[in-house]
This record gives sequence, C-alpha cells and structure tokens, in this order.
Amino acid sequence: MNLDIERVLEILEEQVLESTGRYLSKAEKAVIKGTWDGKEYREIASDSGYSVQYLQTGVGPQLWTILSEVIGGEVQVKKAYLKNILLKFTKKYYMELEASKLDNESLVGKTKVYGKLPKIGNFYGREQEISDLKKQINICQEFCITITGVGGVGKTLLIAKLIEEIIFEYPNTYDYVIWKATNRSSSINELLSEILMVFDLEASSKPLVTKISLLSKQLELHRCLLVIDGFEGLVEVNNYEKRLEYEDFFVGLTKEDNQSCIILTSQIPLEEITHLTTSFSFFSLQLEGLDESAALQMVHEKGLGGEKCRQLIEMYRGNPSELEAVINKIHRFFEGSVERFFEYSTTMMGPQIQAMLHVQFGQAGFLNNLQKQIMIYLAHQMSKVSTPIPFSKLVDDLKEQSSLEVSISELITAIDILECRSLIESSKKSSKQEVSYSLQPVVKKYILVDPLGLVYKEQNQMATSHLI
Repeated sequence: MNLDIERVLEILEEQVLESTGRYLSKAEKAVIKGTWDGKEYREIASDSGYSVQYLQTGVGPQLWTILSEVIGGEVQVKKAYLKNILLKFTKKYYMELEASKLDNESLVGKTKVYGKLPKIGNFYGREQEISDLKKQINICQEFCITITGVGGVGKTLLIAKLIEEIIFEYPNTYDYVIWKATNRSSSINELLSEILMVFDLEASSKPLVTKISLLSKQLELHRCLLVIDGFEGLVEVNNYEKRLEYEDFFVGLTKEDNQSCIILTSQIPLEEITHLTTSFSFFSLQLEGLDESAALQMVHEKGLGGEKCRQLIEMYRGNPSELEAVINKIHRFFEGSVERFFEYSTTMMGPQIQAMLHVQFGQAGFLNNLQKQIMIYLAHQMSKVSTPIPFSKLVDDLKEQSSLEVSISELITAIDILECRSLIESSKKSSKQEVSYSLQPVVKKYILVDPLGLVYKEQNQMATSHLI
C-alpha cells in the first residue's frame, strides 16, 4: 500500500483528537507535511507563509511533545525521525483495522496465524535485510531460509517484522502463518506433532518419517510461512542419530515442489546441524549488528547524545539488545552521560548475550575443547594487547600452550565454526596480509569473568582429578 501524507494526516488527526480533544492546527500540519518531504524549517516557512521563528520555536516543540504522547510510545518524537515513526504508526493502524474485521484466528485477509508472534515495539534499520528476504520468499520462492547470529542481535524481531510486512503488503497470499518457538526440552518429533495439530492432524504416536511426510503434504496443499524460532534449542550437534533426524526433516520437506517457506532462526548455522546440506537448497543470512545510522537513531531516541555514541555502538557491535542494556545502565548510573561511562573503562554484558554464551560454554556438544581454547586464548591475549592476533601467532601459541595434538586442518575448521557463529571476528586489511582474529568486547569480558564457572570447567575438573 502506498501511503500519501494526506491520508497519514487524516489517521494522525483522529488519534490526536481522541487523545487531546483538539485538532491539529494549520501550522502543525504544515510542519508535518514539510518534514515528511524532507524539508527544513526555512523551506516550510517559505511554502506556508509562517515565519521560521514561529514554526521552529512556537509550533515545533509543542508538536513533538504531543506526537510523542500520542504515537511515540517509549520514543521521543523528533523532526529527524518523524517520517519513520509516522510510517510505523500508519502501518500498525492498518494492521489493527484489518484484524478487527476478522475472527481471533485471523490477522489479515484469509491468513490464519498460529503461535505467539513477538511484539515488535520499536524497530530500527534492517531495510536491506528485509528487502533481501522478501525477494528470496516472493521472487526466488526459496523454500528454506535460515537466519543466524549471536544472542540479542535481533533475529527473532527481524523475522517478526518480515512476517508483519509480508502480511500487510500481500494480505491474501498465505493460508497459514505458523510461529513455533523452541527450547532445550523440545525435539523434532514433538515440534512436528504440534505443527500438524494446526492442520487438525493428530500424529503424536506416529513415527518421525510419517510426520515429515504428512507435513510435507500440508505444505504442498496450503501456502504457509512456517517459522521455527531458536532452532538451536533442538540441536545436539555431537549426536549422530539426531543429526540424521534433522537431515530427514529438511530433505523430507523439500521433496515436493510447493509455495510454502520455512524460516529458521538459530545461533548455529545449518551446515553444522546437518551432514547432507547439498541435498536441499536453502538461503542463509548471518545477521550482524545494526548499521551505524540505525544504531545512532536508536541511541538518540533513547536519550543519549554526543560524539562518544559512535564509540559505544562500535564497542557493542550494533547489537540492539546489548545497546539497550548498556543505555539503561548509563541512564541509571552515569546520569545519561556516555562520556562519564567511558571514564570507567568498563564493559557491560546484557542478559541475552550472557544467556547465549551460557549455552555455548555449558551445554554439551556446542563448543568442543579446541574451540573453547581458541576463545580463551584470544580473550587473554586481547586483555594484554588491543590489536587482533595474526593467524600464525594463534597457531604457534596454541601448539605451545595446549596439551592437545591438533592438526592445522582441525584448527582451521574450529576457527571457521567460531566465525560462522559470530563468536570470533576476523580482519584483513589487504589480500596479501595475513588474517587476524579478535573477540567482541562483551565476549572477551564473559570469558575473563566466567560468571557461572562454565568457561574453565573442564580445566578445573582436570586439575582436581590430578590432586585426588
């Protein structure tokens, strides 16, 4: 749907009237229209006949306060972000309008929605990622899409936003949207039983291969968007039989041509989960942090300012949940001053990335001993020097320090896995320069602090066993 400013103003004025009991003035409408078109106060004044000073000091401040209360939610509405906020507000309005016309199982048009989609709230950036994913779904008709990345980077919200926009823009395209969130007690068998219940098929007592066949048929009969959020909750990487089950799951669902799409979010890439990934086609996106523009918008809207904001974004790699956690701490303990925060030379760890690292270091089969040693080595080296560690130095030092007899190929494989999971970072200034490795500050902090005693657990157990 193409939104023009006149229709947006109609919807906005309804909300302002309902909240404040008054209509928008002509001057306020002029400021909103001009801002929508990307104009400065001087241009708006020239077009409308009002003085610049009146619009800038007499109209603007009061207008932003009113709009913050009416449509801003937790966000302070400002001129620079008005159009983006109005677009979000108007889309939400239309979504709620369509939903109100339908029964409780429907969202828009004929699409039935099952499962609890997360509330999106404030959403920043990701325009390119959403555009790419829509292309894969609508144009390339990709059957399987995986989104990987560290905890808190925004995988779940990205997919929720994608689903919202697809349903909003193509309201009668899909028959079903099914959202399933997994946890560590979940299994492929249980997951399939729950999904089949959506189609009124009771299959809990049937073998896995039958369930896969039944679901494949449903995805052929109906156009579905099936989201499995947190697929790593099902994963036992070091269990060969389980990996064959994952293989059966994906290969079985892709045997027939259909217009459905399965979307997975996972902290572990699909290549690690299955053996025969060449047997089926899928599109993979490794999600990084927000770009600087989107991250700055987030930081500014949450009340922080100053040149140090860019340093803050770099330190937390644009990870939205980590930024939100540290922003709250800066407001609480440092009077909202990023400069004061940096005076203490500390690194805060947010709850989501901590939870992710707890699983990586604590759950069997996620990180092997060599992978852990690489991360521990990088953490201790980078506590001495801030520059990334060249590959050759990493290899030589690990061979000298480690009691493990490992080949270069094993070491390269371990590094590749860590990099694909976004647990370590690589850098290379030129094609002729040796690749170097480092850790995000929050990951380094976790390893050095070891809050739950998971990082050095095996080493401590070995040391204790020698004393007994």
